[in-house]
Amino acid sequence: MGRPKKNKPRRRRLVDQGLGSSYECHVEGVRVRRARRGEGRRIRDVLSAIDTDYEDLDYAADRIDIGVYETSGPGLRRALVAEAADEPSVVGALLALPPGNLLHRLREAGVPQSAVNEVARSVGKLKAVAVAPERKGDGIGAALVRAFVDEYAAARYDVVFAQVDLDKPGLIRWYEHMGFEALGPGAPLRLDHHGRVAIHPEDDEQLVVRGLR
Repeated sequence: MGRPKKNKPRRRRLVDQGLGSSYECHVEGVRVRRARRGEGRRIRDVLSAIDTDYEDLDYAADRIDIGVYETSGPGLRRALVAEAADEPSVVGALLALPPGNLLHRLREAGVPQSAVNEVARSVGKLKAVAVAPERKGDGIGAALVRAFVDEYAAARYDVVFAQVDLDKPGLIRWYEHMGFEALGPGAPLRLDHHGRVAIHPEDDEQLVVRGLR
């Protein structure tokens, strides 16, 4: 199978455009959809198995539970789940949100809120994605990432990115297979929004980026 062309996201049909939308998923017995109110704890259980900041994850889970995660501030937020069809259970989950650290730095620098909101509506961050141990290798993670890319492409975002630990080269190659570009250790994602701004990885991380225009 050929690698998808960079900057050309593969469009996948939304089955239902309303709340709780589901997506085409070519994993037998699994469907990918938006999270529903009350599913925050189930999502946290799946994501807590990876190296994710617990406070951030707990905060997101609380807001998913009460149905306000997607409306918590400017920019697009998404909580996606992969659900086993034979018995309703979350076997994979993904959280996406605006780049909070960058938005905070812009506000601290005195950038007008309208410009900060513009950045929030153009750059999406894949915060975390994980699959239940018993379902790893089934293609569920890839299905979640494709749905994430489709959501942000449909919202006319410019770019999405994720931060990957440098000691996980296999994960970096996996993202590349999904159409992302690895920027290299320490390399920032540079953006043009009312002046040159950039998203920098942590010292032990590398950015993987996918353009959507």
